[in-house]
Amino acid sequence: MRKLFISADLEGCAAVSAPTALMPDRWAWEWSSARRWMTQEVCAAAEAAFDANYDEVIVADGHGNAHNIEPDLLPENVRLIRSWPRPLVQMQGAEDPEVEACVFLGYHAGTDSPGILSHSYSGAAFRSARLNGEICSEGYLNAALAGELGKSVVFVSGDQFTIDDARRYAPDAVGFVSKQALGWRTQMSLPPKQVARQLKDAVSRALSAPLPKRFLLNGPYCLELEMTTPVAAEMLTYLPNVERRSSHSISITLNNLTAVMRFVSFAMIYSPNGVLPL
Repeated sequence: MRKLFISADLEGCAAVSAPTALMPDRWAWEWSSARRWMTQEVCAAAEAAFDANYDEVIVADGHGNAHNIEPDLLPENVRLIRSWPRPLVQMQGAEDPEVEACVFLGYHAGTDSPGILSHSYSGAAFRSARLNGEICSEGYLNAALAGELGKSVVFVSGDQFTIDDARRYAPDAVGFVSKQALGWRTQMSLPPKQVARQLKDAVSRALSAPLPKRFLLNGPYCLELEMTTPVAAEMLTYLPNVERRSSHSISITLNNLTAVMRFVSFAMIYSPNGVLPL
């Protein structure tokens, strides 16, 4: 069976522009619209996959509480991964041996970028992340893990800074600019339905081309996390092999990227009940 994996985020979807669109809190009045726009883009990518003779699509909802994509609106033969915690974070599902390729949809740039809503995994948990000295956007680390799992990244969508960042980890993938970032929470885009139609065409182009080379990094892997509070950094040093770098920063060296991602997941999500600290 041929399967496509989609790692879906929200910040890079068309029209999403500010924190009022990101979470289902009482102040986030636009979230119900934003989740519909995200679902439309996921559906467009899945339809392109089925047109390209994929049998099944696995989608990991990788934003916020991971309950954004509306299951009832998805096409048939789409498996949806929701909620937390999960060890591979936004890449849960890519480990399926029948997955042939990965699509990164609705992505955003990392903390070193002026892109819209830029951060790395959780702005509530991390100020920044580095892997062997390189700044890690979510795309960078996710693509490295995909490479370790034997998968290529064939498509990336988001603002123009996201597509610039993708040249580091997926230079031969199709990059689709879903909107123009005009500031950290300001954007310009076409209507989401129109963008979804264009995105479907772009994913179709990506799936009709030969698979690009995998993004492969050499280990061991030194992960550096700058936490948002000094007490978070302090408590992570209670774990074996974690070193304190500064008041807010820690590092750990691991032998594979699966272990790196598991550590990121723990550092970001851990609480006694496994609820993401947003």
